[in-house]
Amino acid sequence: MTVFDYVFLTSLALSAAVGMWRGLVSEVISMLAWVVAALAAWRFSAQVAGLLTGFVMEPVWRQIAAFALVFVAVLLLAAFLRFLLRELLKAVGLGAADRFFGALFGLARGIAIAVAVVLLGGLVGIAREPWWANAMFAPPLETAVVAAKPWLPEAVATRIRFR
Repeated sequence: MTVFDYVFLTSLALSAAVGMWRGLVSEVISMLAWVVAALAAWRFSAQVAGLLTGFVMEPVWRQIAAFALVFVAVLLLAAFLRFLLRELLKAVGLGAADRFFGALFGLARGIAIAVAVVLLGGLVGIAREPWWANAMFAPPLETAVVAAKPWLPEAVATRIRFR
């Protein structure tokens, strides 16, 4: 096993542990919250910027402040919703199942992150380095990246090289 393998396994274990600690409901709501926060901030920051006219004089900073305000407000609302749902799950006795499926979600997230890192490695050419080429877990992750090539933009897919 090489450094690649140890980093991969550690990342996988940490992601699974975080998933188990937070639970599936928290993980899913958190992930969705970031997407919804970005979309809401993009959509409503202009309206909120109008409300900040008396507080922030510079238009660029007013727009940035409005975007941040909407983004953070959505994340706070999602955190409150996440808290309520976790308490509900505990109250009905589904806390252990939530944590178990959270760990599975964490494993899947860890693998997805590893595949993304391997894709970047294939783009920049570090796959020929001994610590990568001799790794136990590099070949299956490289296979996953190669299998994903049809769904990647052509400019990216044609640049991925592993050997």
